[in-house]
Amino acid sequence: MNGLILLIAYVPLAGLLVFLFIRERKRAKASPPKEPAAEKEYPRQDRAIPHADRMLEDAGPSLKDSDMEELKDRLCNVLEREKLYLNPDIRVGDLAERLYTNKSYLAQTIKIKLNKNFCQLVHYYRVREAMRLYAQNPEQTITQLCRRVGFNSMTTFNTAFGRNTGFTPAEWCKEFRKRNESKTPGQ
Repeated sequence: MNGLILLIAYVPLAGLLVFLFIRERKRAKASPPKEPAAEKEYPRQDRAIPHADRMLEDAGPSLKDSDMEELKDRLCNVLEREKLYLNPDIRVGDLAERLYTNKSYLAQTIKIKLNKNFCQLVHYYRVREAMRLYAQNPEQTITQLCRRVGFNSMTTFNTAFGRNTGFTPAEWCKEFRKRNESKTPGQ
């Protein structure tokens, strides 16, 4: 009687194993093993490629060097004249629209011609402006400077300031005051 119970229990299990084995063999026959993909061949470049022409593959269309240079000049002029970087919500698309170009071309130009990304460029201009504003009025607090130049966060302001000057805002302001006091006669 025990043998009959074991037989009844193992028959469905054995049937399931046979079914899975057959299904796996059919699947293996239906899809032959894949051969390794051949490496892509790229045309050989016989001329030296200037840095500005080197782009990541599949990055899409790129601008000519002269077009990038012209876009860079327009970008710097707009940033310096209109101080768009003071807007805490500035986006690469906003600036591209203002310059009558697209985001990709603008980002590409910033990367290649200025060796920065969009955020790094905006932070650079904001830090420069903070330094200029502090020089005009050293009574301002660092928090006031942070807000006036478009940063929403003191942490971001401190990080950007350090990356662009090598000092924290507090260190730079202290050094600035010290230099100015030594220049002022009678003290």
